[in-house]
Amino acid sequence: MTILQFRPGPFRHAALLAILAVAGLGSGSPAAAQTSDATTAATPVLLGVAAPLSDSRAILGTQLVAGARAAAEAAEPAAGIEIVDADTKCSADGGRQAAETFVAMNAAAVIGFLCAEAIEAALPVLTDAGIPTIDVGVRANRLTDRRERTGHLVWRIAPRSDAEAEAVAETIVERWQGEPLGLIDDGSIAARGLADTVRRLLGDRGIEPQSVDNYRPAEEKQFGLVRRLERTGISRFFIAGDRPDVAIIIRDAAASGLTLQVIGGEELLDETSVDAPLPEGVIAVAPRTSFPELPSAGDGNADLPPQGYFGPAFAATEIAVTAARRAAETGRPLPDILNADSFPTRLGEIRFDAKGDSDLDLYRVFEWRGGRFAETGGS
Repeated sequence: MTILQFRPGPFRHAALLAILAVAGLGSGSPAAAQTSDATTAATPVLLGVAAPLSDSRAILGTQLVAGARAAAEAAEPAAGIEIVDADTKCSADGGRQAAETFVAMNAAAVIGFLCAEAIEAALPVLTDAGIPTIDVGVRANRLTDRRERTGHLVWRIAPRSDAEAEAVAETIVERWQGEPLGLIDDGSIAARGLADTVRRLLGDRGIEPQSVDNYRPAEEKQFGLVRRLERTGISRFFIAGDRPDVAIIIRDAAASGLTLQVIGGEELLDETSVDAPLPEGVIAVAPRTSFPELPSAGDGNADLPPQGYFGPAFAATEIAVTAARRAAETGRPLPDILNADSFPTRLGEIRFDAKGDSDLDLYRVFEWRGGRFAETGGS
């Protein structure tokens, strides 16, 4: 496996092709690669990896690149897989420049992207060149909802933004079926949208929350909310809010003699609550962030634990490699393969729906135990 890194800034087309020719990467287009002799031991696959590799998001981009490299190394056979990463800078200009880099190198496919601005600027460039993109981190529904209208060659491993509400609703049904429950949000647009969607999904399952409330976030005390909760006679609540607020609500409720059972969303995993620690048993529904079953990259990044975007990038790379090799062996267009086939990965068998969203379920149920959230085995 060969790994190249190009950043920062745009590249002159002729100079880049010269570099790739020296590296043995610049001969042939994706179409030519797809019609190569199927009897070769390993069909050459050149993949672009788009990730933020500078500023505050670099740690996340590093997880993404490490996952792609590890998957390429673990592929059978690994020979002939070329990985080239480009810094998207989480900006429109960065995404466009990364896309131009991948087009110049004749990449078979691109995986990655963590920021909507970057991928939305990159997709027209990559689509015009006929290069499919497998998104790893952008969850906005519009990315795939608009695919049919835009014609963008985009598929997604990342969960959709509405996947959190579905996972929360399923968890509430499993744990609180037949029990009175309420919904609380912190008043923000995101939290209110999440709570409203959870309420709708519960209604589809014949469950109607007995109480719906909200609170002002970042307050030192929440006794006003607690008094309202006491009047409901309910002790089970889904709270769409961050960890410090949830901890304060539970603390103040306990001080008033009310023991709450709480399920929260992804925000519970985001930050600690030193002043008001969470009590044992609080539930968070969130995508898994640890992937101990996956091998680390052996290129100097072996000390990076398989976490965060490592797992989704690993699976996306496996899919891209498999699809590119099938295209070369059968002559089928790579986009058609992504649309129609299923793909074995270390995270399970994955296929994409008509919009381009995958059926990979990353959501898990976590419980606060001994000062940390521990996975309970799934939702």
